[in-house]
Amino acid sequence: MNKGPGLLSRVQRTPEGLPMLEWGSHRSPNEGACLMEYVSVLAGLRFSDNPRCTHPALAQLARHVNDHVVSQQVRCRLAGFAPDLIGTASRDPRVPLTVVAACLRAALATRPEGRYLRHMLERVTVRLARLDDPRGSRRARCRDVLREPAAAAVSSAFRLARDHTHDFAGPGHDQQLCDMLGQAIADCRHLLAVDRESADGTVAPTRR
Repeated sequence: MNKGPGLLSRVQRTPEGLPMLEWGSHRSPNEGACLMEYVSVLAGLRFSDNPRCTHPALAQLARHVNDHVVSQQVRCRLAGFAPDLIGTASRDPRVPLTVVAACLRAALATRPEGRYLRHMLERVTVRLARLDDPRGSRRARCRDVLREPAAAAVSSAFRLARDHTHDFAGPGHDQQLCDMLGQAIADCRHLLAVDRESADGTVAPTRR
């Protein structure tokens, strides 16, 4: 995982006057920020909705959630996810699959009878299992990586979830989107922490 030199120290020195979370993209923090632009400011990086400190798959989901939340009050709560989005940059092919799986699980939670959703989740789960299996050949494992770029794969999963659940269920729609993003972040951070544990012998944090 690419942590970036000095990144944690920059995060701890939170900039004064962080921008207000708003829909869409912005030219500068003075105009507001989407969640990922907020992350770039918090991390002390160039103002961008795709900062290098966050995996593109998680960044794409964060942008979708930011723009589909209706309540400004709920959107402002998304700022609480910003610190956990920092430091998730990785070349691990399981990260995009993990984000896609989080979208599909969230959709199934509101529509458990969705057979197509369940079928798609099973396919993603099988791919993740093959990538986890060290006994598989490198060539076979590479075949199980998503054929499309991470951001495009997440967009497809997000649209699939949205279309199959009519923007999720009822007045709790915004909270369901927030929960989906929170679970995707937690799953990916757990995955990356387990990798660090196997590499340096540290103990991975308990999965939320």
